[in-house]
Amino acid sequence: MFASTIRKVTDTLSMNPLNAAIDLCLHDMQAVNQCIHANLKSDIMMIPAIGHYIINSGGKRMRPLMCLLVAKLFAYQGDRHIPLSVVVEFIHTASLLHDDVVDSSSQRRGNPSANGVWGDQASVLVGDYLFSRSFQMMVADGDMTMLSLMADVTNALAEGEVLQLSRTFHLEMNQDECLEVIERKTAVLFSAAAKVGAHVSSQSEAVVANMAEYGMCLGVAFQLMDDALDYTSDEASAGKPVGHDLEEGKITLPLIYAMHGDADLQQRVADIAERDGVYLDGEREWVRDRVHLQDGAGKTIRMAQEYASRAKALLPEHGVNAEVLQLLKALADFSASRPY
Repeated sequence: MFASTIRKVTDTLSMNPLNAAIDLCLHDMQAVNQCIHANLKSDIMMIPAIGHYIINSGGKRMRPLMCLLVAKLFAYQGDRHIPLSVVVEFIHTASLLHDDVVDSSSQRRGNPSANGVWGDQASVLVGDYLFSRSFQMMVADGDMTMLSLMADVTNALAEGEVLQLSRTFHLEMNQDECLEVIERKTAVLFSAAAKVGAHVSSQSEAVVANMAEYGMCLGVAFQLMDDALDYTSDEASAGKPVGHDLEEGKITLPLIYAMHGDADLQQRVADIAERDGVYLDGEREWVRDRVHLQDGAGKTIRMAQEYASRAKALLPEHGVNAEVLQLLKALADFSASRPY
């Protein structure tokens, strides 16, 4: 029995851990997809059209997958985790719709963004619908703990958006300020997803808190890697525009690290900020090359790996599904080393 488990774990880890997680949770993911479609139904045709468009646009579904995996880690036998996973995905999708409007983004995962197809007003309003639909689903679930959690999450997301906006072209941005934005704007949903999986499995408060922190650390690692890829990847690999963060006024960790002690880069970034993110010919490549020269992306990736290590240390080692445990560890490492 033990040898069989080890073989299964080895086979799982030989795969891309994200694909392995999807394969392991295939039945539950199918239920999640059915729940998504059921809860996007509306006689206002634009709502399901935009909702399906962005949800089916190639996202990794890591947040609902996180909820499913944590429930499986603790051998949960019920089905509450399915609609609650959808709640997390709807809140995430709503935030993407709003993000693309705020950032004036024309692409999302290599495809035209929803606001690029239907316009800003429709995207904002459908985002609002997804937020409100999420709360209807939580009321139907009937657990005040989950309702309170998601109320806090949506509030943190909104604060994160405003915080990021307030720090547009904030050239004095430091590491702590950058991490604060990441935690509020991105990692909080990973944390919520892991917490949901532990809570529905009736784990102790200490275990639920550890799993929530696992999700938070993994989410920070995931976003730090995203920020690094903006300066190292190409558009075909990333599936979205690269070198775009500075254009949107986002002073992320790779640039913060690279600007430290580099007066020429500091001045060039200040010039770009003065033009509200407009690059002159060759400037985009110059900034990317300078960030590479100063190892800004490399330092960011190493920071992501530190968060991945912290995440793994929070996982329980005994009394859990060994295969899922190894997969959750692999996912933490993947978040800090993924090529896309």
